Amino acid sequence: MQARINGVKIGYDDYGQGPAVLFIHDCLLNRQMWQPQVESLVAAGFRVLLIDLRGSGETKLAGTAVAIGTYSADVIGLLDYLGIGRVALCGLSSGGYVVFDLLEHYPQRIVGACLVSSRPVADDVHERAKRNELKAVLNAGQLEGIKKELQQILLPEPVAQVAESLREDVLRWLQELQGDSLAATLQAIGQRKDYTFLLKSLRVPLLLVGARNDPVTHHRHTDLMAQQLPQCFRAVKMNTGRLVNLERPQEFNRHLLDFLQRLAPQKRQFSEEKLRSVG
Repeated sequence: MQARINGVKIGYDDYGQGPAVLFIHDCLLNRQMWQPQVESLVAAGFRVLLIDLRGSGETKLAGTAVAIGTYSADVIGLLDYLGIGRVALCGLSSGGYVVFDLLEHYPQRIVGACLVSSRPVADDVHERAKRNELKAVLNAGQLEGIKKELQQILLPEPVAQVAESLREDVLRWLQELQGDSLAATLQAIGQRKDYTFLLKSLRVPLLLVGARNDPVTHHRHTDLMAQQLPQCFRAVKMNTGRLVNLERPQEFNRHLLDFLQRLAPQKRQFSEEKLRSVG
């Protein structure tokens, strides 16, 4: 499905009925990465929303630069389009950065959030240098070399345990990446702010899921966030690479459903509620 949001046709899926849960993909992939979660959540009575961020999947970049706040505005625009007041969020990796931005700027729309393989801090000097290297390689027209490097980040050998069919999907999604979309994504991620200041002020429950074998986001960030969050529901570290939800979908789904079902008493405020004061 597609909807025109903020002047751009946004690709999305809308499954099931009940309290709404919106998933935000890693900016290098697309909304299809959350398919292993759909059936379990719908069967448990949740409405599942998947969105393609700008430059990913069915959503075009539209020839404009993007920032993390651009992605957030599109998420809110989709909720408005669907008439949904409050949702639970789940974001993986850079999708988690979008969750942080939404928690800062649209807290009244969020009933709870799950952060997967993500962290609140901005790039350090080494990461900025590495990102600049990638952009330079990209500008030199060496897109295929970058895709191979990204493959090692998303599917690190030999520890990644993604099923062969899902591995093929990830490789196909990487091959579909366009140079301009990747450049915009690198720019948006590199310019994100440090959200550490936000942690102690958050008043919604959060589930944290770290990956012990993530080559980029150290699982120690899970502990550091848990220590500062007033309502940390649980901090889990799974023996997987970066793509936790694809490597161990059943285990991940159990943790996520346990979290979402604890939010169920608030479901009259969450999901099917039509927009009133949030406008």
